[in-house]
Amino acid sequence: MKKSTHSKIKNTAILFELLSRQVAADTISGVEASPALTIIKEFFKADSALAKELMLYQTLLKEKYNNTEKANYLLNTIIKLRNKLNSNQLKEQKYKLIREIKKHYNLTNFFKTNLSEYKIYASTYRVFEGVSVAKVSEVVQSRYTILEHLVRKPKSKINEEKGTESYLSQDSEIRLLAYKLMIDKFNEKYNDLSIKQKNILKEYINNISNTTALRDFILLESKSLNVSIKKVLPKVQDKITTIKLNEVCNMLTKLEKIKTIKEEHVLSLLLYHELLKELKNVK
Repeated sequence: MKKSTHSKIKNTAILFELLSRQVAADTISGVEASPALTIIKEFFKADSALAKELMLYQTLLKEKYNNTEKANYLLNTIIKLRNKLNSNQLKEQKYKLIREIKKHYNLTNFFKTNLSEYKIYASTYRVFEGVSVAKVSEVVQSRYTILEHLVRKPKSKINEEKGTESYLSQDSEIRLLAYKLMIDKFNEKYNDLSIKQKNILKEYINNISNTTALRDFILLESKSLNVSIKKVLPKVQDKITTIKLNEVCNMLTKLEKIKTIKEEHVLSLLLYHELLKELKNVK
């Protein structure tokens, strides 16, 4: 028997999620017509086999019950609906979808993003495909993983973390809107993003589910900014401005020790980079 044949490249839900994130990344990069958005519109039309399978994935991801019996009934119903889909159409559409993605993006980079929903997506894939692609034990374990997800109990978190949990549970389209709002919020005062600022936003988008990678990036960026501002400080002759800049450096030092990265921290880095641009123009 095969070990485990789950792959991101064959998982409809993962493909859609990564395409949605790519739309956001393209938007930040200034791409007028995002290829990812065109691909989504072409391959995930309401009557396509891919769109129908995606709906089944998303139903299992979003639904929640207070007992296993109801959850098991839902799972069995979803599997029956999945079995009614035309497997040949699914294979053909997935093949064409991957081919189209490959035309515009490097597949290695495209699939490297970590997803917080990966475990449930992978389990759903194995259950959908059945023993033809996985060991019987893997299919059984995947069913239990899905059921545990469906009957999961709300975790008690402090208020500042509740917003993040709610944010990550939203549809890709809603999160994409959040990215855009964050950019618009910044652009209310500043028109053009520098390469550094665009890079910060890209990292935020690509690692929103990978909190460790995002935190590591923010810490490194904070240290780099701190050093850069201190190098420019000697050019500033105004005492009040110097005092305020020293306060900014202290804030950056504190940011280096932050454990949970939030949107406000990302926006702060964007603003600090804007400040650095102005400082470098000081003669």
